[in-house]
Amino acid sequence: MPANVKVSSGYSIKIRKGLVERLGLEILRLNEESYHEIVLITDEKVSGLYLQQVIMNVKECPKPEGTKLRICELLIDSHEASKNFGTIAKLLEDLAALGLSKNCVVVALGGGVVCDAAGFAAGVYMNGVRLVLVPTTLAAMVKASAGNLARVNLSAGENLAGMSYTPSLVLCDTECLRTLTDDEYRSGLAEALKTAIVSGEDMFRIFERGNASDNIERVIEECIKFRAEIVGNEDRVKGLKLGCVVGSAIGALSGYGIQHGLATAQGIGITARAAAKMNWCTERTAEGIIHALEQNNLPSGNKEFKTSEIAKAAIKSGGRVINMVVPCDIGNCEVKQVKAEELEHIISLGMSK
Repeated sequence: MPANVKVSSGYSIKIRKGLVERLGLEILRLNEESYHEIVLITDEKVSGLYLQQVIMNVKECPKPEGTKLRICELLIDSHEASKNFGTIAKLLEDLAALGLSKNCVVVALGGGVVCDAAGFAAGVYMNGVRLVLVPTTLAAMVKASAGNLARVNLSAGENLAGMSYTPSLVLCDTECLRTLTDDEYRSGLAEALKTAIVSGEDMFRIFERGNASDNIERVIEECIKFRAEIVGNEDRVKGLKLGCVVGSAIGALSGYGIQHGLATAQGIGITARAAAKMNWCTERTAEGIIHALEQNNLPSGNKEFKTSEIAKAAIKSGGRVINMVVPCDIGNCEVKQVKAEELEHIISLGMSK
């Protein structure tokens, strides 16, 4: 069902089919100026699917007489490894070279990398310009309520640099999900399941039954509402790092060849098994999480890398004491401070069934 979620910081998130076709109208509603500068930032794949449709829609949508439009397009590489300050610097130089003013609107049309990079650039360019996020992947939609966070990777690890910047609007067009590959879709499903584990039994039951895909609009809405509700609650926000110590290490070891969400799913499974064996949670809780992963065709472990390799990669980005988020129960996660020399043993417990 279509939904509108109002975020406390003032922006709206719209969830329904057909929003890309209405993008021009939604953007022009943001202000009543007679001259509009719109820069569409996307990647090559999404450009081929939607860019010309969006441009035509913006040009042809009803607008007041005398309204003038300037539409610009910028393409970036959407690979996770390109989400770095080199990409941000190039975006900023391109925005300046186009001569875009303080009144321009940056529209991020794409997955998480595009939304993060465009959001970071919008927050920095001329001390901040208006931003519209149009996530086209399930993972980016699930995390849409965190639209005021733009994150960038460092050589030491994923998402280690970030800034807060509030968008003017977020549009989640669920029709876009039809164009995703199986890995892209399952990666987003893993992000939704992680949110369900942290939020509690009501949403988790959808994944336990294995029918999350049959209720995907509800799943997106519930994920967005939960993430919006916990903004500012650091204890709950930390729970969304579940599986990230191990998952981020696996992603880095693969050269980001494994989709971020699928690496996180592996991390969640390994962490849940380890948590049960360390008496941080019950066997029932761990088994429930593993069951939910498997019911939704998500990986619950890793056979590609050695335990020592994963531990080493995690220590590289985490230092001598690792803050590892573990499940205590569905709806309750805690941060355990793990010494670097203990991490390999803990991961080994999670690698064995």
